[in-house]
Order: sequence, then C-alpha cells, then structure tokens
Amino acid sequence: MLDWDDLRFVLAVARTGSALRAARGLGVNQTTVMRRMARIEEAAGADVFERKQSGYHLTALGQRIAATAARVEDEVKALESAIDAEQRMLSGHSPEDSQ
Repeated sequence: MLDWDDLRFVLAVARTGSALRAARGLGVNQTTVMRRMARIEEAAGADVFERKQSGYHLTALGQRIAATAARVEDEVKALESAIDAEQRMLSGHSPEDSQ
C-alpha cells in the first residue's frame, strides 16, 4: 500500500534529480529521502528511479507515480486555497482588507 506522504518525496527527487537536493528542499536529511524512496519502491514492487552517475532518473513506472504525485500536489494546493478563502469569508476579512 502506498503512503500518500511518500509521494512528495518521489516528486522532489524527480524534480531535482538528487536525493540530497530533494532533502534540502523538503527540510529533511538525505537518509529520510532514501528511506521514503525505498518504501515506495517496495510498495510498488519495482524500481521508481534509475540511479546513475548523473543522478536519479525516473523509470516508466516512476514517471507515472511522479505524474500522479504532481496531480495530488495540485489538488492539495487547490484545497488549501479554498479553505483559506472560506476562512477569510467566515471571519469577515476580504482580500481588500489587507491592502
């Protein structure tokens, strides 16, 4: 079973090509990134990344996982925006109030 939280780690490595750069961007250590990637690969039963001298490259399965992770990320951001807008309406603040 996939852990939804692990998807952001796959997405970060896919975007940066590096576990170290992904770790820095996520504010965790490289070991955490490596552990999360291993967990995703174990759940998927296949490699998500090809590890090369030049960095991490998505496999075909990895491309599908990263694309799904990107859609999940977009949906979460949209939900957060909607919640923020709803909270502003309920508290009586409008975007104009902050100007």
